Amino acid sequence: MTMTEQELEPDQSTTTRSRVSKVSQRVCQVLLLGIGLWWAFGPAQQRLDQAQIPGFLIALAASWWLTPEIRSRAVKLKLLDKPGDDRRIHKVAVPRLGGVAIYISILATVSALIAIAGRLPKDARFTEGIAGIAVGGTIIFVLGLLDDLENLRAKTKLLVQILAGCAAYSLGVRIKSIPIPASLNIDLGFIHLTGGVPIELGQLSLPLTVLWLVGVANAVNLIDGMDGLAAGVSAISALTIWSVALGDSISRPYAALMAAVMAGALLGFLRWNFNPARIFLGDSGAYLTGFTLAAISITGVIKGAAAATVIVPTSLLVVFILFFPLLDTSWAIVRRVAKGKSIFSPDRLHIHHRLLDAGLDQKKVAYIIYFVSAVLGLVATFFVGQQEYYLKLIASVLIMALFFAEVLNRHRQRQNKPQ
Repeated sequence: MTMTEQELEPDQSTTTRSRVSKVSQRVCQVLLLGIGLWWAFGPAQQRLDQAQIPGFLIALAASWWLTPEIRSRAVKLKLLDKPGDDRRIHKVAVPRLGGVAIYISILATVSALIAIAGRLPKDARFTEGIAGIAVGGTIIFVLGLLDDLENLRAKTKLLVQILAGCAAYSLGVRIKSIPIPASLNIDLGFIHLTGGVPIELGQLSLPLTVLWLVGVANAVNLIDGMDGLAAGVSAISALTIWSVALGDSISRPYAALMAAVMAGALLGFLRWNFNPARIFLGDSGAYLTGFTLAAISITGVIKGAAAATVIVPTSLLVVFILFFPLLDTSWAIVRRVAKGKSIFSPDRLHIHHRLLDAGLDQKKVAYIIYFVSAVLGLVATFFVGQQEYYLKLIASVLIMALFFAEVLNRHRQRQNKPQ
């Protein structure tokens, strides 16, 4: 064998392994899609209110397939997030249009399920917010996409976010009241809460709803500063909302469907976003994810609970579900205001930055935050009796993740070994 042949042989071997990996991925994607479609026609009986599992599987397959395609186009168009200031952790330029893959995956999945079911019930459109998420989510996605393409002013972004929130509100995504558990009676003179009687918000409904939608959208964007962090935490939140929304005391199947589709799209994307990330969410993905989570937390948790059946206030359930982005954002606001800075001014003092500065690598930080988010999700599902369903979902996701890591990525491990 000549020297030239010896040099070429490893390259040919690497190419073969890469092709085998791509074929394996395509087979898995087609299998997930096929099972999802079969489930929609079979066990789900073409009913939209029973389509959570097929929605999850179809969105997972679509996002897993679309994300590298979007990545390659972003690279060709040179739409890259380049390393620069101290708060940016990545060392090489990374494409930032992951939100496009997530948006298309969600839209295609929901459209396919509606086509299979043959109709979109009125409860799904308005009471459980699919219409509001579609319109408001599209507005905020386009805003984020424009910001990814060309940086927009903070005031412009805030105004459009408020517009998206108002659009969702007009289509049924509303916090009209806050249910109070039947066992909770509080009388402090100036505050009197009667167990089982919800607090009606009246004219405060619109501003509080918009504040929540805009706040969570920006909270998810703020924690999107490390490989896989925002996508992973948001996926866990979506799985939690999916479980809670199907509880007997909640019973919001269409909100659960949107949470399931969101979880699938995020997990398919996370395959390419986990450290080392090959693509980022970008503002389009972070805003869309946060806005959608905020909307389904309203329609699937706050609006769904009957005051007589919940154990704790639904607002507390929502805090458990979205604990990390809410905590990190609240801390950032307090920190910046205390220093006399704008709340929109970036810094390197977020929770994940602190953990990284303590000597942990990105994967360990992600695992720690995932674990805390998952435990708090378990607490939220416990209060509505859905902890068993939630644990089954988490276990299923972990099994799939281990399969991807141990089987589909094995060729990379072999490539790193000395020849």
